[in-house]
Amino acid sequence: MSNRKVSKAAKVPKSKASAPKAPESKASASDKDYRFMTALERGLSVLRIFPTGNRPLGNAEIAAAVGLPKATVTRITFTLTELGYLRYDKERRKYQLGPGVLSLGYNVLAQMEIRDTARPMMRELADYADASIYLAVPDGTDMVYVEACRAPTSMVIRLGVGSRVPMAQTSIGRGYLAALPPAERDKLMERIARTYSKAEWPRIRKEALGEIAAAEKRGYAVTIGGWISESNSAGCAIRRGDGYPVYAINVGGLASLVNEQRIHDDLGPRLVKLARQIEKAAISLD
Repeated sequence: MSNRKVSKAAKVPKSKASAPKAPESKASASDKDYRFMTALERGLSVLRIFPTGNRPLGNAEIAAAVGLPKATVTRITFTLTELGYLRYDKERRKYQLGPGVLSLGYNVLAQMEIRDTARPMMRELADYADASIYLAVPDGTDMVYVEACRAPTSMVIRLGVGSRVPMAQTSIGRGYLAALPPAERDKLMERIARTYSKAEWPRIRKEALGEIAAAEKRGYAVTIGGWISESNSAGCAIRRGDGYPVYAINVGGLASLVNEQRIHDDLGPRLVKLARQIEKAAISLD
C-alpha cells in the first residue's frame, strides 16, 4: 500500500486518489465460523472502499482494491445498485455510493447523542483556537469522523463527517490507541501493519509508538506534518465510565496557525480538558 501522507494541494489522501485498499476485515480467516457469511463480507467490502468525496469507481478498480475477481465484483455491484446502495453512471461506466448508504449512515449518526452533547463544547474550542475540532469513532484500522467543527482557516483541508483517517498516522488515532489496554493495542497494531508495505511500516510504527507512549504521560498525542503535510494536530481519547476508549477527539489546523509549541503550551491541555468535559456530560446519556 502506498504511503498515506498528503499535502494541502492534494486536499485528500493520496491513497484515496487511486483505487483505495479495502479496510481489513474484522474477522480473520482463523476466527471465522459457520455463521460467517462470506458473500455479505464481500458486498460490504465493496461499499467500504469508496473514497472520501464519493469519486466514481469502475469494476476493475473495485476488483483491484478488494482483491476479488472482476466477475465477482460485477455481480456484487449490480446487486448493490439494484438495492439502492450504489448508483451506476452509464456514460462513464462507473459506480458511486447511493442514497441507501446515506440512510444507513444518518441512522447511525442520529443514534449518537454524544454528538449533540459535544458539539457546543467543540465549537467553543474551535472558535478560540481558530482551528478545527473533530470527533471520531474507531472502525477497523481507521478512525471515522462523526462530528466536525471547522474553522474557516482550515477549510482547505477537505475532511468532514464520514471521512476516514488512518489510526497510526493521525493524532486522533494515536490518542485512541494510547487509551486501549496494552494487549488489545498490540493486536490492533498487528492488523494496522498489514495495511502498509513492509518498506514503510517500520517508520510509521516507530512514529506511532513514540506518540502513543507520550500520550500515556501527557494525555494527548500529536501529529506534526505527517499524514497531512501542512497540518498539525493533537488528539486524545474519550472514555466511557469504566475507562475504555469509545471515541477520540482532536484539534488541528494549518501549521502556520497551529504550531507545535502552541499545541503543547495551550491547545493540547485544553483538548484533554474538553475530552474530560465530554466524558462527564456523556454519563447523563447512559
